[in-house]
Amino acid sequence: MGALDILVAEDEPAIREALVALFESEGYAVRAAADGEAAMRLFNERCPDLVLLDVMMPRKNGYAVCSEIRGVNRRVPILFLTAKDGDADELRGLLLGADDYIAKTSSMPVLLARVAAVLARAQRATDLLSGDFDFAGCHVDSSCLCLNLPDGSSVELALREVEMLRCFVQHPGEVLSRDFLFTRFWGRNFVGDDTTLSVAIRRLREKLGPAASRIETIYGGGYRFIGS
Repeated sequence: MGALDILVAEDEPAIREALVALFESEGYAVRAAADGEAAMRLFNERCPDLVLLDVMMPRKNGYAVCSEIRGVNRRVPILFLTAKDGDADELRGLLLGADDYIAKTSSMPVLLARVAAVLARAQRATDLLSGDFDFAGCHVDSSCLCLNLPDGSSVELALREVEMLRCFVQHPGEVLSRDFLFTRFWGRNFVGDDTTLSVAIRRLREKLGPAASRIETIYGGGYRFIGS
């Protein structure tokens, strides 16, 4: 197996060059883009194992690139590298399908650790998501990341959403604490806060339609799947 491929999109030359040198020194294969349009060209030429996006870029910002990538690929890990600070910016990226949000002020060792953690989580999720399963009358197709509803319609799911549904099915009737779910699906070192999980559950319920009522909120406790 060859080196893992990282696509870096960063418009500041000094930061871009430093990131390329850092990741190459760790054995990654790195391709770099100075703007969003160039990032999408490189992505379309060859899908990387991970995308590191600056938020503020010319021609096409990181949010637009993330949205475009998620339109064609819901599996590749995406991390935002940003100088912005604030819950609104973080949640915007997460709602578009990003996996993590890293400040430019982070140290090199922290950045490397976070990249390695996201890559490991993505691989673990891929390994665990083999095989389809049912959820409250709906059929989850793991291979195409979609939810087939009883009325015959289907809804696209993110990789993490499939993983979450499988977790609920594996623990019917159990109260899964917010800490348990947050740690399992984002890791202890994730930069987000408690709101991140609430947003993820809300989006998942929206996709489930009538079956959403089977994920019960236990106030002060967490969430419980009401199995059949």
